[in-house]
Amino acid sequence: DEIDLPPVSTLPMVTLSHMAMSAEFNFLLYGDKELVDNAVLKDAAEKAFKAVDDLENHITTWKPESDASQMNEKAAAAPFAVDPDLFRLMLTARHYYEESQGVFDVTVGPLLALWGFYGKQGQAPSEPEIDAALAKTGFKHIQLDEKAHTVFYEKPGMRVDFGGIGKGLALDASADILRQQGIKNFRIHSATSSIIACGNPPDEDGWSINIRLPYGDEQKPVDTVIIHNESLSTSSAQERHVEYNGKRYGHIFDPRTGRPADTKVKSATVIAPTGTESDALSTAFFILGVDGAREYCRKHPEVRALLVVDHRQTPEHVADAQGGKAHSGA
Repeated sequence: DEIDLPPVSTLPMVTLSHMAMSAEFNFLLYGDKELVDNAVLKDAAEKAFKAVDDLENHITTWKPESDASQMNEKAAAAPFAVDPDLFRLMLTARHYYEESQGVFDVTVGPLLALWGFYGKQGQAPSEPEIDAALAKTGFKHIQLDEKAHTVFYEKPGMRVDFGGIGKGLALDASADILRQQGIKNFRIHSATSSIIACGNPPDEDGWSINIRLPYGDEQKPVDTVIIHNESLSTSSAQERHVEYNGKRYGHIFDPRTGRPADTKVKSATVIAPTGTESDALSTAFFILGVDGAREYCRKHPEVRALLVVDHRQTPEHVADAQGGKAHSGA
């Protein structure tokens, strides 16, 4: 997605960037008549960046000492006690697993490893290998004890991976800190996959975001959306992929099949109240496709979605723009 340049303003404004979670986080913060000091804006942004770093160290599965890695290592042997933050994240992951008919599933770690997304690539996996990895996936095989704050993996070899929700969660944490520091108007994003926009830029009613095709050199956006006190996330298989025998396989897995999602969807964009929600649902809608996304939006009027689909190689977009009422066009 493309983000418009900030409008010229007499109000104090800072733009800052920070590397975390293998992505660049970019913050655009505006002051107001009461908050006129750029130093205050910068201090608030640095506090938010620290929260992102702390969260990454907490939930990454790339560091063996992280809480998430320790949980993956030990939770199949016996119920494993985790701190309240990680337990809340597991509850959130379970919520979206259930809401998405099981297609948003943080337990796809064994599938990501099998298909080479953790660095080791060879040949495309065989049917027996896929079946073996599938036997170790499924959030329904995780027990959460809300009194003891313990997590238990019923299947040895299970592994959670928060890649489908982590950046949205980090942006939510950042937005909370910015609001606590008195910042009312800001746009924060992780690369261009997830964005939270609060308040308004000067003299505007909201933040304008252009939705572009995830491939090719097409310059014209397929749609432009305005967001206000909302989050927008886009999932596309173009972001990460592996290649076997000349064929590309994207990193978004359908946990029902054990394979990279094979739909007509090229990208799924979701607008929702929080970054965690838009991040999780953009992954889910990429797998569910147009009909599944439309049905979800009908039941959840606070969620809007735009899917770029490929019919006979001709891109078409489908947007559930208001309360689940869909429209489409070439």
